Amino acid sequence: MTRAATAAGFLLALLAVRSATAQETPVVVEPADLAKRADLVGKLVIVDDRVRFFQNHPRVGYDELYLKRSSVPVRLPESLRPATPPRQPSVIVRGRLTREDSRLYLDALAFEPQPADLERLDKAVAALPARDHQHRREWSRWAARRARDFHDEPLAARARIVEADALRIEADARRTTVDAPGEWLVLARRGRKQGVAEPAPSALAHRALRAMLAATETPAELDALRADVEEFFPKAATATGAGRAVPEALAEQYDADPATAYRTARPEDREALDRRLWADVVEKRLRAQTAGDVKSALAAVDEAIRLLPDRPAAAAKLVERAHAQARAGIDALSPTDVKAVGELLRRRANDPAAETELYRDWLQKRRERLGDSDAEGPVALAGQYEALLHDQESARELLERAWKIAPDSTLVADAFKIRGYRREGDAWVKDAPAAAAPAAAEDEGEGLRGKSPAEVRAALGVEPNGKSVVATKGRTVLQWVYDGPRQRRYVNFVHLPGGTGPRVTSDFFLPR
Repeated sequence: MTRAATAAGFLLALLAVRSATAQETPVVVEPADLAKRADLVGKLVIVDDRVRFFQNHPRVGYDELYLKRSSVPVRLPESLRPATPPRQPSVIVRGRLTREDSRLYLDALAFEPQPADLERLDKAVAALPARDHQHRREWSRWAARRARDFHDEPLAARARIVEADALRIEADARRTTVDAPGEWLVLARRGRKQGVAEPAPSALAHRALRAMLAATETPAELDALRADVEEFFPKAATATGAGRAVPEALAEQYDADPATAYRTARPEDREALDRRLWADVVEKRLRAQTAGDVKSALAAVDEAIRLLPDRPAAAAKLVERAHAQARAGIDALSPTDVKAVGELLRRRANDPAAETELYRDWLQKRRERLGDSDAEGPVALAGQYEALLHDQESARELLERAWKIAPDSTLVADAFKIRGYRREGDAWVKDAPAAAAPAAAEDEGEGLRGKSPAEVRAALGVEPNGKSVVATKGRTVLQWVYDGPRQRRYVNFVHLPGGTGPRVTSDFFLPR
């Protein structure tokens, strides 16, 4: 039996059994093919169609039947002629296609009136076993084809429901297969492609993708899964407005049974569930990324902020992971990385105490690694104490250590000088700020700490009278000097390797 008439196979098979010429297998054909296929002439055929009308000839009776989708008359032998036209709107005819002169006729051997298509579909589906998805799908396609031909929207709507049921039943039947989630996703894609009514394909896709997410761990696998989600739900990646909280009851149901929860949810909640699925995949991918080095963890935080603005908690958790990784590998942290983690703790986690503790422990580790004959290391570390902790006392101790290692070193002497120290014998003494300096100026100087050169220009409104630069091991110290009538103002910047730019570490006045 051909695919075109499989859905009607149950009744047609019955007619075939009743055929007087049982040795000849009837050909099941579409009504329109009767006039198109020359190969059918002389053959026994079965056709299923709605009735256009019965033709009544005087003294003969209702001897001809016309179908809605065929121009070929159906001739009824006397034994099949009804006394009155049957009230059923459809009919299955078995007969032989013949040609007389230039005209085609279908000489009926049997015909069986059928109820309305919608009633016929419902009765056929009701008679199927609960797990029979194959015949449900065949009946659905039979109904969809007739609904299209006859512009029958109620029949089309019912066909979509039956197709969706077939999709769900087939998915349940594959629950215990080796790769059930993969097969579910294939079914969901097929359903979407074939126009199965939503939300059935999307619900099945959620079932598949949630199961895949639970079993997926590596970044590469999660990237592939994200692509699958975006292919099926292309709006989920940008629908940040849909990332609102899913109702608690629905969220619990979704966690237990994604497909059922999705099918029964309101349309706006389905959009939120699409976003939730996508965001869960992205968040797990970013967590997997933090298993690498600190740079990867920092990049994951940036990605979470960019991709998941509707999930601030995701970025906060990733900050915690970046902090934990930084603590675990604190000996190997670069200045750029430690500064980046510290800024995250202050700005994203609102935890300046943790930032300070991280800086202090990192600086202590670097201090412990200083060699007994290394004069440049303490100079560089002094600048980092100032830049990260504003700790001028520790900076002075490090510079004094460097001076003892390399007395008369120009590098060390310059480092003292830009901090406002002058040499007295073998010692360095810091000049006290000018007594005449007004309190307002001191307050202004404190306000410059941490500013960039552009911000200092904007704050002071004038260019410096002099500039100097000292560089060592990639660390650059800039000093800007402003001449006043009785005092000079010194603004010192430090630019650490990998930093975003120079920042003010100290600002003070000395008498001229």
